[in-house]
Amino acid sequence: MIENVNQDTGFGERSTDMGGRMVNKDGTYNIRRIGIHVHHRMSNYQNMLTMPRWRFLIVIFLVYLLINCVFTALYWFTGPTGLEGIQHQDDAVGQLKELFFFSTQTLTTVGYGRVNPVSEMANWIAAIESLVGFLSLAIATGLLYGRFSRPRAFIRFSNLIVHTNYKGGKALMFRLVCFKDDHLLMNAEIKVNVRIVTPENTYRFYNLRLERSHVDSLVLNWTVVHPIDEDSPFYGLSQKEIVTLQPEIAANLTGFDEVYSSIVVARMSYAIQDFKFGFKFLPMYFSKSKRTDLDLSKLNLIDQE
Repeated sequence: MIENVNQDTGFGERSTDMGGRMVNKDGTYNIRRIGIHVHHRMSNYQNMLTMPRWRFLIVIFLVYLLINCVFTALYWFTGPTGLEGIQHQDDAVGQLKELFFFSTQTLTTVGYGRVNPVSEMANWIAAIESLVGFLSLAIATGLLYGRFSRPRAFIRFSNLIVHTNYKGGKALMFRLVCFKDDHLLMNAEIKVNVRIVTPENTYRFYNLRLERSHVDSLVLNWTVVHPIDEDSPFYGLSQKEIVTLQPEIAANLTGFDEVYSSIVVARMSYAIQDFKFGFKFLPMYFSKSKRTDLDLSKLNLIDQE
């Protein structure tokens, strides 16, 4: 095994102090920071931009509901004479409903006019709610714009990495593809490193030399190849010996997206359970009439050698 070890990956060396894989399958780092208050560690704005769409919509709805419930309670405490036009004077549930819907109308500045504040306290509450409504709309608009305008790589990696024959020797291969029709990644560059566990129960990191680490434009799929030669940490190792090392291969892809006019990043990792020995990838694209069809469903399609 080569001795040119690269330890500038940002991860520690002692395997007993780390748990699980370095990078999750979704590209996030498998790190949880503790020892400082959550208020200082987290950014609400960043969380709102990066959380799943369904969770974002639920948060927006719950905040909207909470604000209206708070102002509904405030209108209720002003008493029945604070607002004019309420029809359910003898029905508490009906009054609460009308107050809630009046709050939604005030918050969104709709103001149908049937119910309106008459007391000074109710007018002050309505004025404050109108201000909160303007601010809430501005914040929600900014979050929506931030989510829609945030650059995304739209890159999909294969779920597995193959150990296969290559040019009279062996190689490790995985592949990736840009799956959006209207996104073209230019000057795409990938860096791959591997973490292995030594007999001394420590981690060692190696930068893996690739057959090709740069493409001018990512139009079709890209099969990333690491030839297992004298410069490879896997040189001369059998399948059993490779498994013993418990390798985790991490890939970092960067490129320029024409749509966003910005640099985008995508990450992936492969643990030992993702290795397939003695398999090869099958083609993803083929000629059809006067065009080339790229079948994205074949990204993980493999066959035995």
